[in-house]
Amino acid sequence: MYSQQDSSFRSTKGRLPFYPGTPKPLGSNYSRVLVLPKLKSEHVGWISKELPGLKTVIYEVEEPSAEYTVPKNKGHEAMVYLTYLIDHYDSLPDTSIFVHAHRTAWHNNYLLDLDMATTIQRLRDDRVARQGYMNLRCHLDPGIYLDRAPVDFDDFHKPEEKYFSFELFQEMFPGHRPPPYVSQACCAQFAVSRERIRDNPLAMYIHLRNWLLSTTLEDENSGRIFEYMWQYLFTRNAVFNPAMNSCYCDGYGVCFGNAQKLEEWLQKKQIRDRTDEELDGAHKEKNEEAIKEISQKVWTLNKELNTALAEAYKRGDEEENRALERERIPKYP
Repeated sequence: MYSQQDSSFRSTKGRLPFYPGTPKPLGSNYSRVLVLPKLKSEHVGWISKELPGLKTVIYEVEEPSAEYTVPKNKGHEAMVYLTYLIDHYDSLPDTSIFVHAHRTAWHNNYLLDLDMATTIQRLRDDRVARQGYMNLRCHLDPGIYLDRAPVDFDDFHKPEEKYFSFELFQEMFPGHRPPPYVSQACCAQFAVSRERIRDNPLAMYIHLRNWLLSTTLEDENSGRIFEYMWQYLFTRNAVFNPAMNSCYCDGYGVCFGNAQKLEEWLQKKQIRDRTDEELDGAHKEKNEEAIKEISQKVWTLNKELNTALAEAYKRGDEEENRALERERIPKYP
């Protein structure tokens, strides 16, 4: 059984556990492994096509005889992630990237075309090394905010809420003080440095997997509980919500200059989306005059959005620009 007193971790000498790491010199290469679960019905050919040369560890959770599999298909991606951490604890790359099998999804980053291949291609390992843990999603909405004792449970959207308690947290992290709430962006896709993984002893990952194997919670609920816990496991912060512009700029090299300019771009996108809806309405009504007028508005908005986004990508090529939007990090004591 893991306990808080089990403090055997393997980190760089001179750095306290869960403190910021030191990235390699600019331009250095980082070793990577992509970790993901796969059902029989899921297709992952996009990885070899779009990310050739990237080492992958694909857990075929319904194939007990597969090269990479799990003790039990339970807890959704959590079982796969924990199994990887246990099996590879002594042979980790610089950066371990944990994702789902699908390439595109609503919860991927909009400024990266909702495309996980683009997300991985543009992911900056130096940010992962510095931060230790990076949620791959930059947008905080929709986020995860789970009260221990909410007045009203949302049984439809968050049926797992009712199971989160002091007792559950202490089962998962014995000896740790339960936080009043936990919060981070959704949706259980993230990157972690070798150092940060080893800031936790191997015994902790074994304990958490044993908890997942033995819990009486339904599969969906136990997996969702972990979705609220990854940031705590890898940062010891119950609340982990990096600024969106810092995530995009320092994490992916998409730099608008500051948070306000990114927000202005997103607001303009919302205007464009509403204008698209107006155009659809004009087409349904067969209002040719309105179609012409609204189409021009859409064209102008798209041009402005695309120009600003291209400039943000170009700005993000320069380290000095990425550094300007990077969060300040604590100094060593």
